[in-house]
Amino acid sequence: MLSANLEPINIDHLVRSMLVLFIAIDPLGNAPLFYGLTATLSDEKRRVIVRQSCKIATIILIVFAIGGDMLLSYFGLSVADFRISGGIILLIYGIAGILGWTEASMIKHPEEAETIAVVPLATPLLAGPAAIATVLYIKAVYGIEYALVGIAVNTLITFVMLNNSQKLMDILGRNGAIALSKIMSILLAAIAIAMIREGVLEIMGG
Repeated sequence: MLSANLEPINIDHLVRSMLVLFIAIDPLGNAPLFYGLTATLSDEKRRVIVRQSCKIATIILIVFAIGGDMLLSYFGLSVADFRISGGIILLIYGIAGILGWTEASMIKHPEEAETIAVVPLATPLLAGPAAIATVLYIKAVYGIEYALVGIAVNTLITFVMLNNSQKLMDILGRNGAIALSKIMSILLAAIAIAMIREGVLEIMGG
């Protein structure tokens, strides 16, 4: 729920929320993947797929943002518990990204274009375990306001990047896209370590 006393937005928390979710969703890394998956489709069909995938991914993340605290409460989990578990998940995905072990590496061109919008684009590439864990973390640590704003901003960024995936590929080139994806994965791993450290210190302090 939104803060009853309408506390002013903490800019630092807001920036952190948007940044960590941006890294987890990784639109820079997903743009060339999207381009590769839709290379044989028309521009109009690509735009339809982008709208569908972003819409579905947004719904998935919002559901977890709204119900995240109930999920933690139901299983008797503390924020510290989720910092550690979420950090481990993000660390795994960060390392996998650095090594090039992603869901996309196992994907071939689906026979039906509509399938791409749901799987693999909406989930697991956009709203996968890493992004869901990040949303739950933001909700638990900063509040739902920050989680929802982070989702909205990153959905818009992702929509623009996927819609312009061909232009991004022309600008970055294959090697540039790979390099950016690796950098995002390294940052994700570093953030994961910080989350684990915070959780451990909180438990030890408690």
